Amino acid sequence: MTLLISCDIYAQKILTTQEFDQFIEQVELKKDTNVKQAFDELITQEAYISELPTEKQLIFYRLKAELYVEQGKYLLGKSLATKALDLSRSLPHPSITASEILYARGFSHESLGDYDAAREDYLNGLEIADSLNNKKIVAIGLINLGALDYLLQKFDRSLIMFNDALAIANEVKDNELLGFVYAEFGILYSFLGQDDKSMLYYIKSKDYYLEAGKSLYAFNTLRNLASNYAAKNNYDKAIELFQEIIDNKEKITNNELLAFVYTGMAWAQIKQKDKNPEASYEYMKIAGEYMQHAEQVDVPINYALEKGYLFLELERYDEALTSLEEATKLFKLYENNEEKITATISKLNVLYLSGELHYKLGNYQKAYQSQEEMFNFAVTLPEKNNIEEVEELRMRYESQQADIDKKLLDQEQYVQAISLAETQRKLQNRQWYLVLFAIVSIVLAWALIKVVKGQRKLIDASRTDALTQIANRRHLMSVIEKQFEEATTNQTTLSLVMIDVDDFKTINDKFGHKVGDNVLIKVASIGAKLMRSSDTFGRFGGEEFIAVLPQTSAEDAFTVAERIRVNVYEQYWGIEELGAVSLSLGVVTYENGNFDNCEELFKQADQLLYQAKRSGKNRVHSD
Repeated sequence: MTLLISCDIYAQKILTTQEFDQFIEQVELKKDTNVKQAFDELITQEAYISELPTEKQLIFYRLKAELYVEQGKYLLGKSLATKALDLSRSLPHPSITASEILYARGFSHESLGDYDAAREDYLNGLEIADSLNNKKIVAIGLINLGALDYLLQKFDRSLIMFNDALAIANEVKDNELLGFVYAEFGILYSFLGQDDKSMLYYIKSKDYYLEAGKSLYAFNTLRNLASNYAAKNNYDKAIELFQEIIDNKEKITNNELLAFVYTGMAWAQIKQKDKNPEASYEYMKIAGEYMQHAEQVDVPINYALEKGYLFLELERYDEALTSLEEATKLFKLYENNEEKITATISKLNVLYLSGELHYKLGNYQKAYQSQEEMFNFAVTLPEKNNIEEVEELRMRYESQQADIDKKLLDQEQYVQAISLAETQRKLQNRQWYLVLFAIVSIVLAWALIKVVKGQRKLIDASRTDALTQIANRRHLMSVIEKQFEEATTNQTTLSLVMIDVDDFKTINDKFGHKVGDNVLIKVASIGAKLMRSSDTFGRFGGEEFIAVLPQTSAEDAFTVAERIRVNVYEQYWGIEELGAVSLSLGVVTYENGNFDNCEELFKQADQLLYQAKRSGKNRVHSD
């Protein structure tokens, strides 16, 4: 009965300005907890809106556009915002509502991939807010621009925008605004590889959103927090947070958010201690259902790559190959947008997945080509070679934040604050902001942050074996070639130790792949600990490892190989039936031009290894 009365009230025509204001306030409150219900209640009055003053009509359309955006319906949000902005031109003076509508349309443009149009809308909205001296809306504009900057890998500019917005948020003491800016800080610091700091910002954001009664906004931050936990291998906590969002999915109705959450849940299920491949597969299928209705431009390629990686993990190679082909086709959308962070990370992901998958399928030539292309692309990315300057910039802003939080500004900071306020009062139009950005870019060019977290992880992945966290096959071959060239040029020695775990298939078949993986991880750990800083120990593939020992004689290399063999053989595995694990090793040394190229050196090491195998295993053979 109560529900019927409520619906009847909202179905009635609003007659007065006061009634309209109360109605909008009620819908705004509902928006914080249930977007779909808020939207359904709002449109009950749409037929009567034309009878209201223009300013009230704009408020209605602003709220409707924002609700479209909240639900991920960016095309509808953009279209409605454009119509509303046309209507706003009939007003005799600028309206703060028009500024908010510009932000809604800007975010729609951003989500649909048109960053130039998004920046123009954000700047126009910021210009209006600044002219009307509305600090909160100015801060939101700065946050929007800062978020766009980190998507374009302009992290120094992003840091400046967010710190200016934080100063305003602290000044006006607005919890919603603080939740917004801390959420964006969390994303920025995640890109900068500062995971611990990123997590602290996410937690702050969630707390402020909840204090402001913005529970749905808190779910977005919760998603990022869950991903952060997963990145730190805390899958139990990640699953807990993802599940909390899933339990509230009826209130959220944002397809891209739910696609991301179910994808995250799929990965957490396969990576947690007690793996659940079936649940993982089902969660990824559900993510696909939401992805089909998502309009955000980056969702399809991200989903295709996530599917590819998951199917690779599940050893469903045909499905992984189909997902790789999807991602490769989708990447064509980014080929001429190298400045976008998604373009860089997607290219690295496509190449890395291709290399790993083709290697598993036995297509070694394709695998090598993909890994080589990825490595060549990765090394062309600018190095993070100004870390001291970047850290100085970051610490300077963090110091300012702490001072603002504690309200203990000294005289120098007070003067700076006045100077900043004076500067901000002079920001009269969009051109000023464009000039500001140009100046900032020039002044801080030396401090540009060169590599994002995702890039660095993927570059490391091109050199590191995922299971054992030591050098992988591709990186080993690169090191061997480089060391052989140095040895021939400088007339020094170079030794290789080729290593194979004896009867490894039997271990896998009898005790399971988990035990087999633990054996490989321990062999990798033992071998790596016995290396000098100039040596390289890596996994060549399967149960094979290689130690690269520059400036090492045959006798010393044999000693190293024997030490590895003995340490592994004496290792206790905690499984009585397993007993001892043995290695067969082949040792070869380049000296005095005895090999013409590194391929011959490598081939000889491989032959010596198999001599050790044929001679009874658990031994070292050398030349």
